[in-house]
Amino acid sequence: MKSGKTVVVFQFTASEGPGYLADFLSRQHIHLHVIRVDLGDPLPVSLDEYSGLAMMGGPMSVNDSLPWITPLLELVREAVHNQIPVIGHCLGGQLLAKALGGVVSDNPMAEIGWIPASHLDTPQAREWLGPQVDLTLFQWHYQTFSIPQGGQRILGSQYCDNQAYVVDKLHIGFQCHIEMQAEMVREWCNLSPEELRPEGQMLAAQAGIQSAAEILADLDQQVQKLNLLAEHVYTRWSQGLK
Repeated sequence: MKSGKTVVVFQFTASEGPGYLADFLSRQHIHLHVIRVDLGDPLPVSLDEYSGLAMMGGPMSVNDSLPWITPLLELVREAVHNQIPVIGHCLGGQLLAKALGGVVSDNPMAEIGWIPASHLDTPQAREWLGPQVDLTLFQWHYQTFSIPQGGQRILGSQYCDNQAYVVDKLHIGFQCHIEMQAEMVREWCNLSPEELRPEGQMLAAQAGIQSAAEILADLDQQVQKLNLLAEHVYTRWSQGLK
């Protein structure tokens, strides 16, 4: 039986679907409505039918002149105003930040692969991320967001200070990808090998970029640990669903 709750998910490219988020919502009997922005699906006029709003990643920038960005930012602001929980993954985290007045700009260094990170020792961080302070996150990004007004930073890494933030105890934006599953990681490596560090090559400018071999090593264990984090985050986020 469905719970009667529906989360709308905005997907921006074929390879960056909801992944573990879809599995989690299914197990909670929460309906998922995926809007494929990349395929030209129309954006909803309002969010009256939805209990939550999720945004996935994508190769574009929120600063690009794309026709759907401005109306989507308006929908995000509507969600925040009406206390409909929002969660953003990578590009989605940047969209949430920009909707709330944050700035998205180039990060000093790209992050691609499994990157160590630490959450802040704050009640908000522990509530949303769990008790484990040191984490390994999956990354694939070149830009970063500033923490929007009213947001609280809860997570950072060596190469990118702003990895996650919480707004109004309902909304959360990530720079990393907590939604990853093993098959998604393999697909991304196959789709964009030119973005990865070549085997045997290490340049200072590429310190945050791993090779395919590094990314795929112990993949199942890495993903299992990431899934535990995602389970905690999604459980906390879903508590606010209308």
